[in-house]
Amino acid sequence: MSALVLFTCSLLATAPTPRFPQGTARMDVGPAPHGLPDWSVQRCAECHAPQVEAWRHSGHATARVDAVFQVALTEDRPGWCVQCHAPLALNLERGPLPKDSPPEERGVTCAGCHAPTGNEGQAPGMPCAGCHQFGFPVVTSAGQRVRLSSTQLQQDTVGEWRRWQAQSGDTRHCTACHMPRGDHGLGGTRRTESLKAALRVEQAGASLRVSTREVGHAFPSGDVMRWVSVEVAGEPLFESPRTVATFGRSLEVREWPHEPLPHLGAVEDTRLLPGETRHVPLPPGARYARVVYHLVSREQEDSGLYPPGLSQFALWASPLHPFPTSRTPKERKP
Repeated sequence: MSALVLFTCSLLATAPTPRFPQGTARMDVGPAPHGLPDWSVQRCAECHAPQVEAWRHSGHATARVDAVFQVALTEDRPGWCVQCHAPLALNLERGPLPKDSPPEERGVTCAGCHAPTGNEGQAPGMPCAGCHQFGFPVVTSAGQRVRLSSTQLQQDTVGEWRRWQAQSGDTRHCTACHMPRGDHGLGGTRRTESLKAALRVEQAGASLRVSTREVGHAFPSGDVMRWVSVEVAGEPLFESPRTVATFGRSLEVREWPHEPLPHLGAVEDTRLLPGETRHVPLPPGARYARVVYHLVSREQEDSGLYPPGLSQFALWASPLHPFPTSRTPKERKP
Protein backbone atom coordinates (compact mmCIF):
# COMPACT_ATOMS: atom_id res chain seq x y z
CA MET A 1 0.00 0.00 0.00
CA SER A 2 1.06 3.59 -0.49
CA ALA A 3 3.03 5.70 1.94
CA LEU A 4 -0.21 7.58 2.53
CA VAL A 5 -1.65 4.69 4.50
CA LEU A 6 1.51 4.43 6.56
CA PHE A 7 1.27 8.14 7.36
CA THR A 8 -2.41 7.72 8.18
CA CYS A 9 -1.90 4.86 10.58
CA SER A 10 1.25 6.38 12.06
CA LEU A 11 -0.80 9.41 12.98
CA LEU A 12 -3.50 7.39 14.62
CA ALA A 13 -0.88 5.54 16.59
CA THR A 14 0.49 8.70 18.19
CA ALA A 15 -2.30 11.26 18.13
CA PRO A 16 -2.64 12.51 21.72
CA THR A 17 -6.39 12.91 22.14
CA PRO A 18 -8.18 12.66 25.50
CA ARG A 19 -10.29 9.74 24.36
CA PHE A 20 -7.45 7.81 22.72
CA PRO A 21 -4.40 9.14 24.60
CA GLN A 22 -1.88 6.56 23.42
CA GLY A 23 -3.32 5.22 20.18
CA THR A 24 -1.99 1.69 20.44
CA ALA A 25 -2.90 1.43 24.11
CA ARG A 26 -6.28 0.12 25.21
CA MET A 27 -8.71 2.95 25.85
CA ASP A 28 -8.78 3.78 29.55
CA VAL A 29 -12.47 4.28 30.31
CA GLY A 30 -14.16 5.52 33.45
CA PRO A 31 -16.61 3.52 35.54
CA ALA A 32 -19.69 2.05 33.90
CA PRO A 33 -22.98 3.86 34.70
CA HIS A 34 -25.46 2.94 37.42
CA GLY A 35 -22.99 0.70 39.20
CA LEU A 36 -22.72 -1.79 36.32
CA PRO A 37 -19.60 -3.95 36.41
CA ASP A 38 -18.33 -3.13 32.89
CA TRP A 39 -18.94 -1.41 29.54
CA SER A 40 -19.56 -4.56 27.51
CA VAL A 41 -22.01 -4.36 24.61
CA GLN A 42 -24.02 -7.19 26.10
CA ARG A 43 -24.40 -5.19 29.30
CA CYS A 44 -25.55 -2.09 27.42
CA ALA A 45 -28.05 -4.13 25.39
CA GLU A 46 -29.88 -5.17 28.56
CA CYS A 47 -31.36 -1.66 28.80
CA HIS A 48 -30.73 -0.24 25.33
CA ALA A 49 -31.54 -3.11 22.96
CA PRO A 50 -32.86 -0.97 20.04
CA GLN A 51 -29.79 1.28 20.09
CA VAL A 52 -27.40 -1.68 20.25
CA GLU A 53 -29.21 -3.46 17.42
CA ALA A 54 -28.92 -0.34 15.21
CA TRP A 55 -25.25 -0.01 16.13
CA ARG A 56 -24.59 -3.61 15.06
CA HIS A 57 -25.32 -2.53 11.47
CA SER A 58 -23.05 0.54 11.62
CA GLY A 59 -19.54 1.03 10.32
CA HIS A 60 -18.34 1.54 13.89
CA ALA A 61 -19.36 -1.98 14.88
CA THR A 62 -17.17 -3.48 12.14
CA ALA A 63 -14.39 -0.89 12.03
CA ARG A 64 -11.70 -3.53 12.59
CA VAL A 65 -13.15 -6.37 10.51
CA ASP A 66 -14.23 -4.13 7.62
CA ALA A 67 -12.95 -5.58 4.34
CA VAL A 68 -11.19 -2.37 3.24
CA PHE A 69 -9.33 -2.13 6.55
CA GLN A 70 -8.41 -5.81 6.43
CA VAL A 71 -6.83 -5.37 3.00
CA ALA A 72 -4.75 -2.52 4.44
CA LEU A 73 -3.53 -4.80 7.21
CA THR A 74 -2.73 -7.55 4.71
CA GLU A 75 -0.55 -5.34 2.55
CA ASP A 76 1.28 -3.03 4.92
CA ARG A 77 0.64 -4.73 8.26
CA PRO A 78 0.16 -1.45 10.15
CA GLY A 79 -0.64 -3.09 13.45
CA TRP A 80 -0.83 0.23 15.26
CA CYS A 81 -4.08 0.99 13.43
CA VAL A 82 -5.91 -1.88 15.11
CA GLN A 83 -6.39 -0.23 18.47
CA CYS A 84 -8.00 2.88 17.00
CA HIS A 85 -10.43 0.75 15.03
CA ALA A 86 -11.15 -1.28 18.16
CA PRO A 87 -10.20 0.89 21.17
CA LEU A 88 -11.15 -1.71 23.80
CA ALA A 89 -9.48 -4.65 22.05
CA LEU A 90 -7.08 -6.90 23.95
CA ASN A 91 -6.10 -9.03 20.96
CA LEU A 92 -3.95 -6.84 18.73
CA GLU A 93 -2.96 -9.56 16.27
CA ARG A 94 -3.28 -8.66 12.61
CA GLY A 95 -5.52 -10.54 10.26
CA PRO A 96 -8.90 -12.25 10.70
CA LEU A 97 -10.27 -12.61 14.22
CA PRO A 98 -11.58 -15.85 15.73
CA LYS A 99 -15.29 -16.27 15.04
CA ASP A 100 -16.17 -16.09 18.73
CA SER A 101 -14.40 -12.75 19.28
CA PRO A 102 -16.50 -10.31 21.34
CA PRO A 103 -17.72 -7.00 19.85
CA GLU A 104 -14.97 -5.09 21.64
CA GLU A 105 -12.42 -6.86 19.42
CA ARG A 106 -14.32 -6.12 16.21
CA GLY A 107 -14.90 -2.37 16.28
CA VAL A 108 -15.81 0.77 18.21
CA THR A 109 -18.33 -0.17 20.88
CA CYS A 110 -20.60 1.84 23.17
CA ALA A 111 -17.76 2.87 25.47
CA GLY A 112 -15.87 4.44 22.57
CA CYS A 113 -18.38 7.31 22.59
CA HIS A 114 -20.17 7.14 25.92
CA ALA A 115 -17.56 6.20 28.53
CA PRO A 116 -16.23 9.12 30.61
CA THR A 117 -12.55 9.87 30.07
CA GLY A 118 -12.22 13.24 31.80
CA ASN A 119 -12.62 16.76 30.47
CA GLU A 120 -12.39 16.33 26.72
CA GLY A 121 -13.31 19.87 25.72
CA GLN A 122 -15.52 18.73 22.85
CA ALA A 123 -18.54 20.49 21.45
CA PRO A 124 -21.96 19.40 22.81
CA GLY A 125 -23.15 16.17 21.29
CA MET A 126 -19.68 15.44 19.87
CA PRO A 127 -17.78 13.31 22.39
CA CYS A 128 -15.59 11.77 19.67
CA ALA A 129 -14.77 14.87 17.68
CA GLY A 130 -11.06 14.16 18.12
CA CYS A 131 -11.46 11.01 16.04
CA HIS A 132 -12.40 13.15 13.04
CA GLN A 133 -10.14 16.19 13.52
CA PHE A 134 -6.35 15.84 13.53
CA GLY A 135 -3.25 16.98 11.67
CA PHE A 136 -0.69 15.17 9.55
CA PRO A 137 2.27 13.77 11.46
CA VAL A 138 5.46 15.84 11.33
CA VAL A 139 8.55 13.62 11.20
CA THR A 140 12.29 14.16 11.38
CA SER A 141 14.69 13.07 8.65
CA ALA A 142 15.17 9.89 10.66
CA GLY A 143 11.44 9.16 10.51
CA GLN A 144 10.70 10.02 14.14
CA ARG A 145 7.28 11.59 14.73
CA VAL A 146 7.57 14.78 16.76
CA ARG A 147 4.13 16.41 16.55
CA LEU A 148 0.96 16.81 14.55
CA SER A 149 0.68 19.66 12.09
CA SER A 150 -1.64 22.46 13.18
CA THR A 151 -1.88 23.91 9.66
CA GLN A 152 -2.18 20.81 7.47
CA LEU A 153 -5.05 18.69 8.74
CA GLN A 154 -5.40 15.07 7.73
CA GLN A 155 -9.02 15.10 8.82
CA ASP A 156 -10.83 18.41 9.24
CA THR A 157 -14.44 17.26 9.39
CA VAL A 158 -15.16 19.03 12.66
CA GLY A 159 -13.49 22.22 11.46
CA GLU A 160 -15.44 22.07 8.21
CA TRP A 161 -18.66 21.70 10.21
CA ARG A 162 -17.81 24.61 12.49
CA ARG A 163 -17.05 26.89 9.56
CA TRP A 164 -20.34 25.88 7.93
CA GLN A 165 -22.15 26.66 11.19
CA ALA A 166 -20.59 30.11 11.36
CA GLN A 167 -21.44 30.90 7.73
CA SER A 168 -24.94 29.45 7.67
CA GLY A 169 -26.09 30.21 11.21
CA ASP A 170 -27.33 26.63 11.44
CA THR A 171 -27.26 25.41 15.05
CA ARG A 172 -27.46 21.69 14.39
CA HIS A 173 -24.71 19.36 15.60
CA CYS A 174 -23.28 16.31 13.83
CA THR A 175 -25.76 14.00 15.55
CA ALA A 176 -28.69 15.81 13.91
CA CYS A 177 -27.72 14.31 10.55
CA HIS A 178 -25.70 11.26 11.52
CA MET A 179 -28.00 10.14 14.34
CA PRO A 180 -31.50 11.39 13.48
CA ARG A 181 -33.98 10.55 16.22
CA GLY A 182 -31.16 8.83 18.09
CA ASP A 183 -30.40 6.35 15.30
CA HIS A 184 -27.27 4.45 16.35
CA GLY A 185 -26.73 3.21 12.79
CA LEU A 186 -24.48 6.27 12.39
CA GLY A 187 -24.92 7.15 8.73
CA GLY A 188 -21.66 7.62 6.84
CA THR A 189 -19.65 5.97 4.10
CA ARG A 190 -21.05 2.56 5.00
CA ARG A 191 -24.59 3.90 4.61
CA THR A 192 -24.81 4.43 0.86
CA GLU A 193 -28.37 5.71 1.06
CA SER A 194 -27.09 8.62 3.18
CA LEU A 195 -24.37 9.45 0.66
CA LYS A 196 -26.81 9.30 -2.24
CA ALA A 197 -29.21 11.60 -0.42
CA ALA A 198 -26.38 14.11 0.15
CA LEU A 199 -25.73 14.59 -3.55
CA ARG A 200 -27.84 16.17 -6.28
CA VAL A 201 -26.94 15.64 -9.93
CA GLU A 202 -28.82 17.15 -12.87
CA GLN A 203 -28.03 17.50 -16.54
CA ALA A 204 -27.99 21.09 -17.73
CA GLY A 205 -27.47 20.98 -21.48
CA ALA A 206 -23.88 20.00 -22.21
CA SER A 207 -22.88 19.82 -18.54
CA LEU A 208 -23.79 18.14 -15.28
CA ARG A 209 -24.78 20.28 -12.33
CA VAL A 210 -23.45 18.60 -9.17
CA SER A 211 -24.24 19.94 -5.71
CA THR A 212 -24.57 18.83 -2.10
CA ARG A 213 -27.70 19.06 0.02
CA GLU A 214 -28.06 18.97 3.78
CA VAL A 215 -24.31 18.47 4.20
CA GLY A 216 -22.44 20.48 6.85
CA HIS A 217 -18.90 19.58 5.76
CA ALA A 218 -16.88 19.02 2.60
CA PHE A 219 -17.90 16.20 0.28
CA PRO A 220 -16.20 13.81 0.62
CA SER A 221 -14.92 14.35 4.14
CA GLY A 222 -12.95 12.21 6.58
CA ASP A 223 -10.16 9.96 5.32
CA VAL A 224 -7.82 11.62 2.83
CA MET A 225 -8.01 8.53 0.61
CA ARG A 226 -11.67 9.20 -0.24
CA TRP A 227 -12.56 10.91 -3.50
CA VAL A 228 -15.44 11.19 -5.95
CA SER A 229 -15.25 10.79 -9.72
CA VAL A 230 -17.66 11.91 -12.44
CA GLU A 231 -17.50 9.43 -15.31
CA VAL A 232 -19.07 9.23 -18.77
CA ALA A 233 -19.38 6.40 -21.27
CA GLY A 234 -20.94 5.57 -24.61
CA GLU A 235 -22.69 2.46 -23.29
CA PRO A 236 -24.72 1.74 -20.13
CA LEU A 237 -22.35 -0.83 -18.60
CA PHE A 238 -19.47 1.65 -18.33
CA GLU A 239 -17.00 -0.92 -19.57
CA SER A 240 -14.69 1.86 -20.77
CA PRO A 241 -15.56 4.87 -18.62
CA ARG A 242 -13.87 8.24 -18.95
CA THR A 243 -13.33 10.38 -15.87
CA VAL A 244 -14.22 14.00 -16.57
CA ALA A 245 -13.99 15.45 -13.04
CA THR A 246 -12.82 14.50 -9.57
CA PHE A 247 -13.61 15.86 -6.12
CA GLY A 248 -10.88 15.11 -3.60
CA ARG A 249 -7.49 16.07 -2.23
CA SER A 250 -4.05 15.76 -3.85
CA LEU A 251 -1.26 15.07 -1.36
CA GLU A 252 2.46 15.77 -1.36
CA VAL A 253 5.37 15.64 1.08
CA ARG A 254 6.91 19.11 1.20
CA GLU A 255 7.71 22.06 3.48
CA TRP A 256 4.77 24.12 4.66
CA PRO A 257 4.47 27.67 6.06
CA HIS A 258 5.33 27.93 9.77
CA GLU A 259 6.62 24.34 9.76
CA PRO A 260 10.37 23.74 9.20
CA LEU A 261 10.06 19.97 8.75
CA PRO A 262 8.53 18.58 5.54
CA HIS A 263 5.49 16.38 5.90
CA LEU A 264 2.48 15.13 3.99
CA GLY A 265 -0.22 17.68 3.22
CA ALA A 266 -2.84 18.68 0.68
CA VAL A 267 -1.56 20.69 -2.29
CA GLU A 268 -4.98 20.77 -3.95
CA ASP A 269 -8.51 20.42 -2.62
CA THR A 270 -11.31 20.06 -5.16
CA ARG A 271 -13.97 18.68 -2.81
CA LEU A 272 -17.46 20.13 -2.83
CA LEU A 273 -18.15 22.62 -0.06
CA PRO A 274 -21.50 22.60 1.75
CA GLY A 275 -24.16 23.90 -0.62
CA GLU A 276 -21.71 24.39 -3.49
CA THR A 277 -22.77 23.69 -7.07
CA ARG A 278 -20.18 22.54 -9.59
CA HIS A 279 -20.74 22.45 -13.37
CA VAL A 280 -18.97 19.56 -15.11
CA PRO A 281 -18.72 19.84 -18.93
CA LEU A 282 -19.81 16.76 -20.86
CA PRO A 283 -17.59 15.67 -23.77
CA PRO A 284 -19.02 14.95 -27.23
CA GLY A 285 -20.22 11.40 -27.62
CA ALA A 286 -21.09 10.91 -23.96
CA ARG A 287 -24.37 9.04 -23.66
CA TYR A 288 -24.29 7.92 -20.04
CA ALA A 289 -22.90 9.48 -16.86
CA ARG A 290 -22.36 8.40 -13.27
CA VAL A 291 -20.89 9.67 -10.02
CA VAL A 292 -18.70 7.19 -8.13
CA TYR A 293 -17.56 7.35 -4.50
CA HIS A 294 -14.08 5.89 -3.85
CA LEU A 295 -13.04 4.69 -0.39
CA VAL A 296 -9.35 4.36 -1.26
CA SER A 297 -6.90 6.35 -3.37
CA ARG A 298 -6.30 5.84 -7.08
CA GLU A 299 -2.91 4.31 -6.30
CA GLN A 300 -4.51 1.80 -3.98
CA GLU A 301 -7.19 0.93 -6.53
CA ASP A 302 -4.56 0.48 -9.24
CA SER A 303 -2.68 -1.96 -6.99
CA GLY A 304 -5.39 -4.53 -7.70
CA LEU A 305 -5.86 -5.41 -4.05
CA TYR A 306 -9.23 -3.70 -3.85
CA PRO A 307 -11.91 -5.10 -6.18
CA PRO A 308 -14.14 -2.27 -7.50
CA GLY A 309 -17.12 -3.65 -5.61
CA LEU A 310 -15.19 -3.35 -2.38
CA SER A 311 -13.64 0.09 -2.68
CA GLN A 312 -16.14 2.08 -4.77
CA PHE A 313 -19.83 2.42 -5.45
CA ALA A 314 -22.02 4.53 -7.69
CA LEU A 315 -24.00 7.33 -6.05
CA TRP A 316 -25.82 8.35 -9.23
CA ALA A 317 -26.09 7.07 -12.81
CA SER A 318 -28.31 8.08 -15.73
CA PRO A 319 -28.58 8.18 -19.52
CA LEU A 320 -27.85 11.64 -20.89
CA HIS A 321 -30.26 13.71 -22.92
CA PRO A 322 -28.96 14.71 -26.36
CA PHE A 323 -27.10 18.00 -26.15
CA PRO A 324 -25.65 20.29 -28.84
CA THR A 325 -21.91 20.28 -29.33
CA SER A 326 -19.89 23.19 -30.63
CA ARG A 327 -18.28 22.83 -34.03
CA THR A 328 -14.92 24.01 -35.23
CA PRO A 329 -14.93 26.63 -38.02
CA LYS A 330 -14.28 23.93 -40.65
CA GLU A 331 -17.30 21.95 -39.48
CA ARG A 332 -19.74 24.85 -39.65
CA LYS A 333 -21.94 25.04 -42.69
CA PRO A 334 -21.83 28.25 -44.74
